[in-house]
Amino acid sequence: MTATLQIFSRALQMPDLAFATLTDARPLTDSSGMPRLLRTTRFVEALIEWQDRQWLLSMPLSPASMHRIARSAPAIRRLHSELLADYRILPDELHWTDAAGQEQSCDLTIQLLPEGRDFEEALLTEEPGRLLEALDKLEAGLREMNFTHNNLKATNLRWSAGRWVPLRYYDARISDADHADAEAFEELRHRISESSGQQEIVSDTTATYDARRPLAGHVWTSHEFEGLICVEDADGYGYVDAENHPVIPARFLWADDFHEGRAEVETPTGMGLIDREGNFIIPPEYEIVDYNHAESTINARKKGQWSQFDYLGRPICKAGTINEYTSCKTE
Repeated sequence: MTATLQIFSRALQMPDLAFATLTDARPLTDSSGMPRLLRTTRFVEALIEWQDRQWLLSMPLSPASMHRIARSAPAIRRLHSELLADYRILPDELHWTDAAGQEQSCDLTIQLLPEGRDFEEALLTEEPGRLLEALDKLEAGLREMNFTHNNLKATNLRWSAGRWVPLRYYDARISDADHADAEAFEELRHRISESSGQQEIVSDTTATYDARRPLAGHVWTSHEFEGLICVEDADGYGYVDAENHPVIPARFLWADDFHEGRAEVETPTGMGLIDREGNFIIPPEYEIVDYNHAESTINARKKGQWSQFDYLGRPICKAGTINEYTSCKTE
């Protein structure tokens, strides 16, 4: 079960009562003294101080979010590379009591924030040639490890001890076939080459990661993916176009961004997968629905058993005949 933003915020204010490991953590707060929360499509984040270091603490907003992390986090930790920041899952870290009086818990992720500067500050303080050389080394190093970030951008990079360290491994994969960061690296090189020290210094608040867009009338908005933007309204999650016109009504408990014409959603009856018209490709009756847009396959779990479907929702593996995460079993 996943917690709400309110539960996460209260836990940060009372860590000794709500956390299993981070009992002495202190959140970074805003001007009102409340924890500073930064929200993405699938996670809500908080900056904390713990063990005399700064960390990025993240809570999943859906079961599928943590499912993806569970596949990659152990492999990332085994790499032991200075190019990557310490990243781990804290099992059953957050504890709370639900409306029915039942004790609940959920996993969190935590990532060390290396001492240093964010991307914009580095542009103002370092020679462009040095930044470009470090970017080349990062790209070569990640390729050697078969590590693909899948969301590499300025706000997910930190300049530390003369090198770039990528952050937020929510979409990361370790696979020989990926290497999907090439375009992102080129965009970053372009940013560095154009900078020449002309950019203004940004504050800590505006420099931090924030997935919101300035679209009026919504509680929260994501970025644009394939012409659609995931939004949260009072009635739930839905989608609008780039002009903020409704496309898919806000009728979901949670919704992900679109990739290759598909998006994971959650309803009161379970998780499912929709197309760009809002039609269900996978009905909303599963505990977890995980769409692998790189392979156009869908893994779905119901009552603890996994099934696999193709892009059109046709079964590939029957329930109970798929190994967890990836492949069909040999019958």
